Parts: sequence; structure tokens; C-alpha cells
Amino acid sequence: MTEQQEELIYGFDPLCGWCFAFGPSFRAILAAHPDLPVQLRYGGLVLGERVGPIAGHRDYLVRGLEQVRQTAGVAAGSAFLNGLLAEGTYISDSEPPCRALYAMEQIATPAQVAAFAGDLPDRHYIDGKPLDDLDVLASLAAKHGADPEAFAQLWPSEQARAGVQRAFAAARAFGISSYPTLIYRDGDELHMVARGFAPPEAAVARVSQLRGR
Repeated sequence: MTEQQEELIYGFDPLCGWCFAFGPSFRAILAAHPDLPVQLRYGGLVLGERVGPIAGHRDYLVRGLEQVRQTAGVAAGSAFLNGLLAEGTYISDSEPPCRALYAMEQIATPAQVAAFAGDLPDRHYIDGKPLDDLDVLASLAAKHGADPEAFAQLWPSEQARAGVQRAFAAARAFGISSYPTLIYRDGDELHMVARGFAPPEAAVARVSQLRGR
């Protein structure tokens, strides 16, 4: 088996509260297996009729984030709960941050893209950052080693808008329908690592077991 034959496939959405919960587990896997490539499959959790002011999702988000805290020990920050969510006008829409993922895939290394993806939910749910703001996204791209000017040119482009729609279609065709979903691919074989939340130690152990390490 060559390294090119194995990878992690991560079904992910930046606005997914359970992807926020899974963040420490995802980072633990990346730290334990830095040689293992990650392929993102982002299908768009909040699209179409779900898009709208975050105020309309307030009660759902408060309940869901409390469940995340109790289950995963990962807590939303005051900047989100008492800032972005309380103010209520931010338009909750998965397309802009997923388009940021597409843009990063064009200009950054796979490791940089994976780190950027893992950071997006934290910056939203802890720091209260709007994930449709170019300055926020370009700054985060720079934090993870990408050229912020290249990102700023690509993110609003028609190329990126079309590219993210192809990425959504590819995720649906692959069968990713819930987030987070983490799959280990070994050649033609697919092995489920986690569907939904899994704590860091269990997630790392599962990947290590599948890799025989």
C-alpha cells in the first residue's frame, strides 16, 4: 500500500455545530497522523430555504450548542452567543464559508486546507466571526499559510462560485448526508471512522487501528 492509496474523507460543514464539537478530535487525528491526506467533502448544511438571518435559528442553536457542551466539552463563546447570535442579522448560509474552502484548495497545500477547515467553526462559534466576511476569511487564510491577496481575488470570483457548486454536487454523489462524517480510505476500501461526534482518544485510536499502527 502506498501513501497515495490512503486518505481521510471528511464530510464537513463550517456552520455545523457538531463539526465544531468534533474539532478537537479532528485536530488530534491530524497531529497523530500528519502523513495522512485529507479530502474534504462539503455538501452545504445551510442552503436554499434554510438560508436566512441567524435570529431565526436562535433557539435551535442555543439548545444544540448546550448539547455540544455537555457531550463534547466544547463551549460556544460569549462573542457568538451574546454578539453575533444576539444581534441576529448575520445571514446563516453555508455557501460563503464553503466557497472559502474551495478557494483554499486552489491556492494552499492540503495540510493548510485541513487546518483552515478545522478552524472555521471555532472562529464562528467561539469568536463570533461572520463567515461571509472577506476580511475575516482572508485573515484566516493567511493564518494558515495562504496568500491573503490571492484568496481575496479568488473567493468572490465566478470560478469559486461555480467550483463550490461542483463540490456540493460531488459530496451528494459520494453519499455524504450528515456532518461530521469521517471515512478512512485504503485503496478501494472505505472504513467508517466516525459518523457524528467521537471523542479525540476514540477517534485517533480508530484511525490508528485501521492503519495498523
